[in-house]
Amino acid sequence: AKVPVAMAAIARSGASRADLSAAITASDNAAAERLWSSLGSPDVAASAANEQLRSSGDQNTTIESRRLRSGFTAFGQTSWSLADQARFVAGMGCTGPGREVLDLMGEVIAGQRWGLGDTGLPARFKGGWGPGTQPGSGGAWLDRQMGTIEIDGRPVVLAIATSGTDHASGTVTLTKLAAWATDHVDSSSAPSARAQG
Repeated sequence: AKVPVAMAAIARSGASRADLSAAITASDNAAAERLWSSLGSPDVAASAANEQLRSSGDQNTTIESRRLRSGFTAFGQTSWSLADQARFVAGMGCTGPGREVLDLMGEVIAGQRWGLGDTGLPARFKGGWGPGTQPGSGGAWLDRQMGTIEIDGRPVVLAIATSGTDHASGTVTLTKLAAWATDHVDSSSAPSARAQG
C-alpha cells in the first residue's frame, strides 16, 4: 500500500523526493510513514490514498487507517485482493502521480529484485511482506508483489502472492510464480508499450 500513499503525497505536492524514492525503491517503512504523516491525520491520509486507488481503477479497496498490529504500518495492513491490485496497476499510467511512482517501481534496489524483478525482463514492481492478515493466510507470513513486466515489447500486469513460514521462502515462491507467468502469459492481445505512453 506504499504505492497509493506515495501517489497521494505526490498529488498533494508536499512529498519529499528522498522519501518517495526510499519508500518505493527500498520499501523503507520510515520514509513511507513520513509520506503518510504529511497527508494529515490517519483518516485523512487513508482518504487521500483511497482517491489514488479510485483514480487508477480500483473501486473496491479501502486503505486501512488504523494500526491493527503493533510495530507495523497502518496502511500496510490494508486488505487488498490480487484482482484489485492488478486493476490498480493497469490504471496507474493514466495519472500523473501514478506515472511518477511507476518510474520509481522500475528502480527497485537489488536486494528486493525477487519475483517480478527476477524474470530477466523489464519490470516495474513493488513488493510487500509481513505477518499475514489476509483471509486464508492463517496468520502465516505473507509475501506479495504487483507490477508490470514487458513481454515481447508489451506490458503485462501481474499481482502475485504466497503465504508461507517466512520471508525467504516467500521470495523463492514469488520468483517461481513470476517465472511461470512469463512462460505462460499470452501478451499478443496487450497493447504495445509504445501505445501505453
